Amino acid sequence: MRNWLIAFTLTLLIMGAAHTTRAQDTDDPVPPVPDAPTAAPTLDLAALEQLIERAETSIDFAELERLVERAERAADDAGRYAGDASNFLGIFEALSIVLTVAGASIGVFGITRLFSAQSQLNKAREEVQAELATLRETFTTEITSQEDELTSIKTQLLDTLNAQSRQLQNAQLAQALLPLGERQYKAQDLRGAADTYKRALELDGENPMVHYKLGYVYVQSGELEPAEHHMERALAIDPEFVLARAALGYVYRRMGDDRTENLERDRLYNKGEALLIEALTINPKLVDDDSEAWWGSLGGLYRRRGQVKQAIRAYEEAALVTPHSSYPFSNLALLYMQANDREQMLHTYKRVERLARGEVQAEVDNYWAFADLLTARLALGRVDDAEDALISVFDIAPPDSPYTLTSLVDTLTRLMTALGGEANAPHIRSFITRIEAFIAERHGEDQAS
Repeated sequence: MRNWLIAFTLTLLIMGAAHTTRAQDTDDPVPPVPDAPTAAPTLDLAALEQLIERAETSIDFAELERLVERAERAADDAGRYAGDASNFLGIFEALSIVLTVAGASIGVFGITRLFSAQSQLNKAREEVQAELATLRETFTTEITSQEDELTSIKTQLLDTLNAQSRQLQNAQLAQALLPLGERQYKAQDLRGAADTYKRALELDGENPMVHYKLGYVYVQSGELEPAEHHMERALAIDPEFVLARAALGYVYRRMGDDRTENLERDRLYNKGEALLIEALTINPKLVDDDSEAWWGSLGGLYRRRGQVKQAIRAYEEAALVTPHSSYPFSNLALLYMQANDREQMLHTYKRVERLARGEVQAEVDNYWAFADLLTARLALGRVDDAEDALISVFDIAPPDSPYTLTSLVDTLTRLMTALGGEANAPHIRSFITRIEAFIAERHGEDQAS
């Protein structure tokens, strides 16, 4: 900025010196200047100096253009006055010098402006190039990062797909094991059924049906705590699993049967009752894995509490759900006797004997049907026929379920009491004794093995 100011000032000094020398070298006398008719306009040099001073900090091109325009107007006026008097030549020459200086100044300003624009352009180009380089580097970094992220996502997706594929295969295998476990249970192979369901859980630990099946086997085996665990697990996975809800209620009822303390027994019975009622409210026709109505389990709970009327009503509901099953009618027969209705009891036992006979013919390994058949024949005094039923009971009683035989002993004891005790039904006592001996013998064999 300061360089062009110096150049401009030097130009003015040189041109002023040249004009002075030329005036001194001429031999022609200078004629006196006549009075001008009017005062000629002059260039405002003070304004020009101020403009130069301000140019040290910034170039005001608009101001410069106005100065040039004023100089041009002054030159026009000077030419006009030269026609009035030839002695205005000196003034004309002075104006010419000023115009020359102004032109030179304008040229200097133009060149300076061009250089400044070129410098700014170069600077802008460098800034743009630097910014482009930065953007290119950032873009390359982001692309690399995105590629790495995509690769990671792809790997995760493949791992997830593989895991889901394995999980699906395991779930299918677990589901395929369920029929096998059911056949083992029907064949009274409770231990084999439990092993099958455990294997299914290893393949698919979040299958509520497998938890229910395993828990049900544990109930029949008398292992009530693991049964409770698996029923609760099934409900945790599927809170709407009605079968597991009813089965858990049955587990609590069975736990209550083993308690001698009234408060603890009542607490467990209450929990069992609530769960069974909830399940039966949702589905009144709900049946268990032995194809018996869950109403029977609720009726058994009421009977143990001594609530005979509620028990009768529950078993009657069970009979409506499974009218071809001997189970609800066998329990109803004893309840009728507790209600002092001996005739109704005997009539019901005739129906039990008929239904149970049909069931054992359809399923030769149906233990509960044989137990009902034995009970009905003893109640009706048909001892010889009862003997055949007892042999079948011993043959097909599940070795892994002591509950089945002890439950039969309990039923026959109640029947003997209902018929007037041992004195009036001595034949029932002998059957009870033989069953208890069989249980003790099997228990000894289990301990030895």
